[in-house]
Amino acid sequence: MFGTTTDGVNEMSTGVVRVGLLGLGTVGGGVIKTIRSQQEKLASRLGKRIEIVKALVRDSEKERAVYLDRSVLTTDFEDVLKSDVDIIVEVMGGVEPTYDYVRALIEKGCHVVTANKELLAKRGTELVDLANRHQVHLAYEASVAGGIPILGVLRQFLRTNDISGVRGILNGTTNFILTKMEQEQLSYQEVLKQAQELGYAEADPRSDVEGFDAMYKLYILAQLVYGESLPLAEVNRKGIADLTAGQIRIASELGYRIKLIAQAEQTGEGIRLSVEPTMLPLSHPLAQIQDAFNAVQLSGNIVGDLLFTGRGAGELPTASAVVEDLAYLLTQPFTPHPAWREREGGAETTQETEAKSFCYVEGTGPAATPDRVLQFLRLAGVEVHKLKVQFDLGGVLRAGLITTGLTDEHSDLLRSDFGLQVRCFPLLGSSAE
Repeated sequence: MFGTTTDGVNEMSTGVVRVGLLGLGTVGGGVIKTIRSQQEKLASRLGKRIEIVKALVRDSEKERAVYLDRSVLTTDFEDVLKSDVDIIVEVMGGVEPTYDYVRALIEKGCHVVTANKELLAKRGTELVDLANRHQVHLAYEASVAGGIPILGVLRQFLRTNDISGVRGILNGTTNFILTKMEQEQLSYQEVLKQAQELGYAEADPRSDVEGFDAMYKLYILAQLVYGESLPLAEVNRKGIADLTAGQIRIASELGYRIKLIAQAEQTGEGIRLSVEPTMLPLSHPLAQIQDAFNAVQLSGNIVGDLLFTGRGAGELPTASAVVEDLAYLLTQPFTPHPAWREREGGAETTQETEAKSFCYVEGTGPAATPDRVLQFLRLAGVEVHKLKVQFDLGGVLRAGLITTGLTDEHSDLLRSDFGLQVRCFPLLGSSAE
């Protein structure tokens, strides 16, 4: 065990840093591989060798891709708590019982490195406060964008820049699905099956495809950038499970691409957080991010816009961020982490009548003709900038419209009076427009 001396130098066992693991799945295995492959470099950089001394697992008899001596493995958390670990790496995921484990270890005086975005989004305010009270590090770079060191970058930027907005593609699974739906003109269900077979999507994909995973990451980014976030229930969250190949195809023909965009912005009314399918011009930097890659775009008052991209998930990208956190906290004295706060009643997500949006309509009713729809929108004061119309052999009308001034009330009337299915998407502009 170690603490912090008055001059800020960590007191550890001579020559060895003893690390405990909570979880030994894909990421945990990657952490061990990374430490072993980079052991000499880490020892040179840190002046100490890293040794895995205890690992909490569900099944100690299971065959694993990485070897650990049986004496290191345990299925009982009390064995980890009683061991002489200096640092805990938490990669078991979930909130319960993980929160109780991490809390007990912080109270014992252990530094913690975690990749668990759900834990941080749901219990992070408590854990940050607890870590400050016990003067231990709580490091979480791997929780947001895998191998992209975005949290470290933000800490540097915030010294001089005011960040007006953060947006990005924070979930690799959904980006893979949307890429394949567009490129191969396949349905959502067909591509989801591919993603599950390739290991990009879980057997239960709801956290990814319904936007929860990206929402947790956005919550953490907002805490770092703005010093506060919204309660998760107040984040505007929509997933991709109801997207169709027809919507994606028409968007492409209009010169746009649909991405699941997570966005945090500061307004006069407070912060606004959203995760939802969004239309991007093909010229937009985030529209170029394909397959399972992630990207984060920052807007600073001095530096302007910056884009960071990389693999956002997987064994080694996430493990890389975990081990970098581990190395960082071993070279830094403890300093209190800025408190996390939740602010209820942030900026309301209201429809901006001057903002452009993409509206996709589909139907077979007798009133569902392009001329009648356009006439209705003109009389309602909705401006149509672009229109793409398709009819299939069954007489089904499919149309995509880039509009200004389209409201939920207009969409409801298109459904009730014209018999149309309607789905509208926000449109993120580009400097070229």
